[in-house]
Amino acid sequence: NSTGTPGATPLIVLRGGASINSPGAPLVVVDGIIRAYNDIPAQDIESVELLKDAAATAIYGARANNGVILVTTKQGKAGSSQISYKYTAGFNKNRRSYEFMNAKDYIYYNRLGNLNSQRTLAQVNASRGYGLLTTAGDLASFDIRQYSSSNDNLLRMGWDTVSDPYGGTLIFKDHSGEMEDIVFRNTKTNDHFINISGGNDKGKYYASFDYYSEDGVVIGSNYKRYSADLNGSYKVKKNVEISSAVNLSTSSQLGTIAAESNTFYRSLALWPTFNPWMDTAKTMPNPGNSSSDGNPKYWIDKTKRTNEVNRITASVSLKWDITKDLYLKGTAAAYLFEGIDESFTKATQLYTNIYATPPTFSSTLRPAIASFSRSFQTQYNAILNYTKTFAKHHNVNAMLGAEFYDTRALDMQVYGTNAPTDEISTVNASTVFAAGNNYSTRSEYAIGSSFGRANYDYDQRYLFSVVFRRDGVSSLAEQNRFGFFPGMSAGWNLHREEFFKNSSLSDVVTTLKPRISYGQNGNVAGLGRYEVQGTYGAQTLYNNNGGFLYTGVTNNNLRWEKSKTTDVGLDLGLFGNKVTFLFDYFNRVTSDLLTNLALPSYTGFSSVKTNLGSYQNRGYEFTLNANLLNNPGGLRIDVGANASFVKNKILKLPFNGNENNRQGGLQIYDPAAGKVIWVGGLQEGA
Repeated sequence: NSTGTPGATPLIVLRGGASINSPGAPLVVVDGIIRAYNDIPAQDIESVELLKDAAATAIYGARANNGVILVTTKQGKAGSSQISYKYTAGFNKNRRSYEFMNAKDYIYYNRLGNLNSQRTLAQVNASRGYGLLTTAGDLASFDIRQYSSSNDNLLRMGWDTVSDPYGGTLIFKDHSGEMEDIVFRNTKTNDHFINISGGNDKGKYYASFDYYSEDGVVIGSNYKRYSADLNGSYKVKKNVEISSAVNLSTSSQLGTIAAESNTFYRSLALWPTFNPWMDTAKTMPNPGNSSSDGNPKYWIDKTKRTNEVNRITASVSLKWDITKDLYLKGTAAAYLFEGIDESFTKATQLYTNIYATPPTFSSTLRPAIASFSRSFQTQYNAILNYTKTFAKHHNVNAMLGAEFYDTRALDMQVYGTNAPTDEISTVNASTVFAAGNNYSTRSEYAIGSSFGRANYDYDQRYLFSVVFRRDGVSSLAEQNRFGFFPGMSAGWNLHREEFFKNSSLSDVVTTLKPRISYGQNGNVAGLGRYEVQGTYGAQTLYNNNGGFLYTGVTNNNLRWEKSKTTDVGLDLGLFGNKVTFLFDYFNRVTSDLLTNLALPSYTGFSSVKTNLGSYQNRGYEFTLNANLLNNPGGLRIDVGANASFVKNKILKLPFNGNENNRQGGLQIYDPAAGKVIWVGGLQEGA
């Protein structure tokens, strides 16, 4: 999790990503349905499988360039009905934060630094935090004064003194650490899960309900989720089985009021002489100078926020066992996502407004926003699968399939300001609706696919597999719409050979399997749904007339990014597979990389999307697992470790006249080299 926000989806990048523009997350497939996974209760998950090498991911085609995560949820099993309940509790505490100066050091070293910089006393005293400002708001909010006999009594009220580098003595009160106590809190996580399952040889069922809640360690952040799952299967005939499943979830997620960087850096690094409270009882938070330079409790109280995310997944499948070796399975699935966000900010004050005579407001805009997003995804697929063993040792499995995937999205937003009152938080009370902030958009995206796989093994010793997938995607022009992605793999179970079984090595080595794979994947994740058709944007009114214009250069010759990956690995099991070791070396080269080519300013466009690039990932992966204890009574102890070493390299970028066709970055002086060098950005060879 890259943010720590409760309920945030973890950021997963496998093998360095396959593109410089949008490395992207792996494709997530939950029970055959492409969807998000962060709303699925952990207790509902039966297994998780990670596919990384191209031979395994090629069967998933266009969207599998960054790997595949296969999630299988629990299903009903034949036997007596079972009901179970599980409660999980957690405790959340802020990690050790940065150590900031206390007020005495803050005042002394800031004033000393200003003195050494030859700033005048008047300039220094005009600074917040360590200066001696004299307005009513500054005197009420910053506990720092020139020391004299008239305020000597403050020393008995927790104040202290510090020598002033400009001469004399200052008296102050140290509020360092108070903001950290306000921003962070200790919280709990609660998870209630109940399920029921059962079945017989004719039918099976599984149902579950989960309630999860977590308050974030940062004030104002929280996450709540309700989810339910219902699935079952029934054999209408001996060779015909119908399966169906429905998953529902509704959740609410709120993050910090200000940007996270402001919360963790600016708020915590606030002046240690600033009093975050306006009363001794600490019931009236001081707004400070902004939402990131004041007490966040004030800004939380002034902001009303709601978030609602609803997800519904439904699927039905029919499996027909034509013969004992051949079956046909058809599946239809739908996935609905809805997100609703509302926010309203009341009229606000800064500390200078509160202590003004008379008090004023810093903002009466009262911005209100309501946004709605919905996507509806459908998947239809059919597979024909054949499994047969010939002459006892020749095992064959072949599969052919077709799939159609379609998703339609609707997004809309209403944004208004200048409501006459704080009491109505909905947008209908607003009186000003600025152009550009109010919109509705629709989009659609579709992929049509055919795929196949053939597996062969001889006596489970020599393994060979070939796969293919042909995808046609709507976001590319017709002449480049389809891509073909093949893959192959081979393995040798050395431990099944007679000469190995008869060797002394077999007493220690239980599994020894060298393997190799090669495959191709495609990617268009860095391409907009309508980018090859031309993009347009609305403009401001001209002579009271609306209009629109091109906002991007059209390139209908864009084609798939293609990644070719070679993987060499070894599976090793020792002592009855109580210790297992996996090793992989991979080399992936992505060609026809979707990259931006900078254009001269006189064209009116900053860049154009091209396929003029290539990118390489290569590295090593190691996985070690060991079973330390496996008691038949139920106690099992496993330990595991993994490590990976990945090197990414840009092989080619569009020619732009710069050294190594550099894009972006900035120049700094390098004392070691004695010259100005480039840092950041993208360039060939790096």
